[in-house]
Amino acid sequence: MIGFAASCKRESSGSETPVLPVKTTGFGAGATARRHLWATHKKRRRLPLAPLRAQYEMIASITDRFTPLMLAALPAWILCVCVHEFSHALVAYFGGDRSVREKGYLTLDPTRFIDPVFSLLIPAVVLMMGGLPLPGGAVQIDQSRLRSEKWMRYVYIAGPASNFLLFLLFALPLHPRLGLVDASAQPQPTWVYFCGAMAVLNFIATLFNLIPIPPLDGYGIIEHRFSYETRLKMRQNTMLLFGGLFMLFWMVPEVWIPFWIMIDHVSDVLGLPLGLMTEGFYYILFNEIP
Repeated sequence: MIGFAASCKRESSGSETPVLPVKTTGFGAGATARRHLWATHKKRRRLPLAPLRAQYEMIASITDRFTPLMLAALPAWILCVCVHEFSHALVAYFGGDRSVREKGYLTLDPTRFIDPVFSLLIPAVVLMMGGLPLPGGAVQIDQSRLRSEKWMRYVYIAGPASNFLLFLLFALPLHPRLGLVDASAQPQPTWVYFCGAMAVLNFIATLFNLIPIPPLDGYGIIEHRFSYETRLKMRQNTMLLFGGLFMLFWMVPEVWIPFWIMIDHVSDVLGLPLGLMTEGFYYILFNEIP
């Protein structure tokens, strides 16, 4: 995620051009796995609209999820966020912005990218409550140092691309052709469920970051198409737009349908065991025994 506070650079001509830093921020029986995933997720997403008693039960269920596996998933997700931000910085460096090296972004050190509250506490709580992998880091890119405007789009694209590569990295060990996992065995080794959970999280993060709403990368990719005035208005309302998006995902289960359809399609194309990955997702993050 790239910092989303807009700034301006005064050139010798006296005109002002925007320097808009980037916010950088998701079995063979795939249909059966998707129906199970959707039914479970839909039931969980309705809880915030339930009566107070149901709210209490939801809080109690969250405390039940504080397992060693959940606690292990949190630093793993923080590392994924660091890879996401590192990818932004690396592409910016090759694009001409050498300041990212001076700022210490060319490292996987979480302290270079994150804020204790907004980058760690809030995303961790949200992840435990609903499995939504919010982006949690930010790098400041000096757009004026890039060779062209096209490089800025490459910088934005790098974040979601890194999450998709992480999805493949975690999912490929589960591929039947490798022979590392017996999909029919129950229960599976813990590392299998963990890889499945991290694969699903990174796939969700890939799609979520491509949503064209600031401060997400999807908006940054198309931002150049808007006028300077429109860009400023969008950036000034970043928190309102992002808050509304979060509430939409939290309160309207149907918005998740495209995510499950996409991961089902990609898993079928690549021959990945979607059912095994979703079992790991709910076991690691929600303590639901497969």
